[in-house]
Formats: sequence, C-alpha cells, structure tokens
Amino acid sequence: MNKRIFSSLIFCFIFVNIIAQEDPKKCGITPLMKYEMRTNSQYKNIIENYFNGLEEWTRSNPISKNTVITIPVVVHVVHKQSHNLGIGTNIPQNQIDDAIKILNEDYRKSNSEFPNPPRSTFIQYAGDCQLEFCLATTDENGNTTSGVTRTSTAKTSFDADDNTDSNAMKRTATGGKDGWDPLKYLNIWVVNLMNSQGGQTLGYSFLPGLQSQSWTAWKDGLVVDYAYFGTVGNAANSSQNDGRTPTHEIGHYLGLKHTFCEQVDAQGNPICCDNDNTSNGGYVDDTPATEDIYWGNVNAGTQNNTCDDTQYLNAFTSDVLDMDENYMSYSFTTWMFSNKQINVMDYTMNASTGQGGRAALKTSNGCMISGINDILHENLVSVYPNPTDRKINFKFAMNIKVNSIIIQNVLGEQVVKAENIQNDIFSMDLSTLPKGIYFATLDTKKGRRIEKIILSN
Repeated sequence: MNKRIFSSLIFCFIFVNIIAQEDPKKCGITPLMKYEMRTNSQYKNIIENYFNGLEEWTRSNPISKNTVITIPVVVHVVHKQSHNLGIGTNIPQNQIDDAIKILNEDYRKSNSEFPNPPRSTFIQYAGDCQLEFCLATTDENGNTTSGVTRTSTAKTSFDADDNTDSNAMKRTATGGKDGWDPLKYLNIWVVNLMNSQGGQTLGYSFLPGLQSQSWTAWKDGLVVDYAYFGTVGNAANSSQNDGRTPTHEIGHYLGLKHTFCEQVDAQGNPICCDNDNTSNGGYVDDTPATEDIYWGNVNAGTQNNTCDDTQYLNAFTSDVLDMDENYMSYSFTTWMFSNKQINVMDYTMNASTGQGGRAALKTSNGCMISGINDILHENLVSVYPNPTDRKINFKFAMNIKVNSIIIQNVLGEQVVKAENIQNDIFSMDLSTLPKGIYFATLDTKKGRRIEKIILSN
C-alpha cells in the first residue's frame, strides 16, 4: 500500500463528524480506532497489512461468493444487579433471538425490504453476503451452551467515550464478562451505554486485526446498547431503532468503513470524500461519495445528494444520490450492502489471522452440537442434494439402524424430527422452512453425526 493511501486511512479515523445532540444513531468506531492505532503500533501495522491484502484481493477476485459461511455468536448480557431476567438491561431471550434473526435476514438479503425496497435507486448494487449467524451450541470446553452468558455488574452503565471504560464490559475484573476465543466466536456484549458527547453511542466494534494479537484479542467483538439489540422485549420502541445496530457494527468487524465522509476542513465543516473507496483504503467503488451523516428515514421520495460523484473514481458514470439506505450509513432505515462491500467481507473471511482476517471462524465448531462420543463415519452416510431448495435425502450404509434425525435452525431450535427410520434412504421435505443454514443430527446405532444443510428456497 502506498503511503498516501495509508495516510488517508489514518486521517479518516482522526477526525470525527460533528453530531447533533438529539441524534442518537452514533457508532463509536472512529474515536476507538484513533486511540487504538495511536497506542498500539502493532495493530497499526496489522491494519496496514490487512489493507495491502485487501487491495490485492479486490484487484484479482471478482464477486463470486457461492458458499454460505456460518459464524458462531456468543451474546454476553452484562446487566445491572437490580435487573432480574427479562427486566431492563437483563434482556429476555426473545430479544436476543430477534436480533440474531435480523442479522441473518440482513446478511442474506432476505429482509422484508426485498425484492421491493422503498426506493429502487441502488437495487442493482445490493447483494447477498452469504453470511449467517448462529447462537453457539458448543462452548470453548466442548460443553453444550445456549450461546448466551448473563453477568450481574455493580456498574450502572459503561462510557463509550472513555478509553478504559469502553472496553470494561469485556473483562470480568472490570465489571464485565471475559469474552470467548475470538478466533472461534463472534463476541457481542450487550450493555447499558451511557449518553456521551454528541449523543448516545448505540454500538461499536474495531476493524479486523485485534484478534491476531494475544495481548489485545480480548477487545475483539461488538458492544451494543441493550435498547438497540433487536426490536422486541426491552428494545427501544422508536423510529430510530430498526434493530440494525448489530448489522452495522458487524460490517466494521468484517472490514467495512462508513459510507459517509469522516473528514472535515480546517474550520471543522464537513467536506466531500469517498470514504470507503480506493483512495481512502476501503476499495468499495459502488457506494457514492457522501459529505455528511444523514439522520433521516429513507423512503421513495428521499433525494439526498451531497457530492458530485463524477469527481471521484468509482463505478458510477454520472452523479447519483447518496446511498443512505446502506447499512454502513447512519440512516434510521437501512436495508442493503453493496456488492463491493460484500467483496471486502469475503476477503476478511478468507484472510488468515496473520493477515488480520477471520478465516479461523470458518473452522469453528461453535455451532455444532456437543457431547458426541461415537461419531458416525462420513462414509456411512450421504446427504443430498445440499444445498437444496426443498427435499433433503439421507442415504445410510446397509444395516445401519437410525434412531432419529433432528433438524435444528441456527438458534438451536428443533424444526423437524423423524424417528425409527427403517429405510436406507430417507427423505425430508423442508419446503415449509425459510431459507438458511440448518443442522441435522443423525442418531444411529453406530454413532451420531451432524451435517450442515443449506436450504436455498
């Protein structure tokens, strides 16, 4: 990476936009990245290496994702001592389930806005990330888990603007909860974030790379205010909560920057720049240049256009509207990732830990069911077609007695079950289930086996 590009990358994290007090849709990545790279020279080098690799990836790899990746998630609910389960900061399970559901919809382009979003301006650029998320079913020690931890704390809130307190929820010793291995799990801490300068911080994450350093790996993951994690239960009931704060922050976790410009002039006034494009180290050329944060709701009549896109190297041949519906904006109504953003995330999921990437998550068994001692050998069973859009077939070797086949979704919920199977070939109709990732547990006299099923209907 040339020095001009990297300097631009550093520059974009140094300057923070002026944010109105009444607008709470604030992500805390900018000051956190500024502090981390100022105090952690190794991380600064890792970020530079990460973008070097990304530059080469985007040059040589067209968008060609065809394999769904499932990321194991552990949600750490760090709640006030006075809040029993389901009260206030100790959010109920249905709120957690709702948040995971929204993530899966957003990252698979199965959210309710498609195929007919509120405006069609950028629909041709919207893509399916082919990433799915499951609450972990197996913990670090191989034991069964719900994928949720709950920790009572004497702290009433955490200050996202304080460089120490912004990570305090990630340590048991500082009133929080130690995270699980970031090479195997996506850690999400759900806490009460206090109102801070410029409005309330709804969530934050670091760009990839912290997980590659043993002394800072514990910081890796997301922090989300409890009222903006999901849309049910104790979530904020307002037009400013679409449940997509985790979607936005995971975008950062996977290497994405904001779509709007984070630079200002000498007087502190917002300026135009293509914040996530090549000249600034992001390599996303299908999101338009955007001068500043848009706080409104995006609908069919939204015509916000703050920059002349013909002045920037990008995929557009004419000046276009701001892509305010992008998940990496601050709009209150977002519903898309662009194809080039997906390419960045694809790089992150394929790059090694040493490159600052998250390829290690692809081999995690966090979403597998634990407690299987006698494993049925893969040669004794075949599952086809997989992916499937309707029917899934299980073919067993001769004389294998099948006790049951249980299908679970990514939340660990049983959705289909069959028992006392007598035939060597057994078929299940999954056409009534929504598309996504499922796990089939095969219980036989010769052992048990778990198979991942991709339903693409």
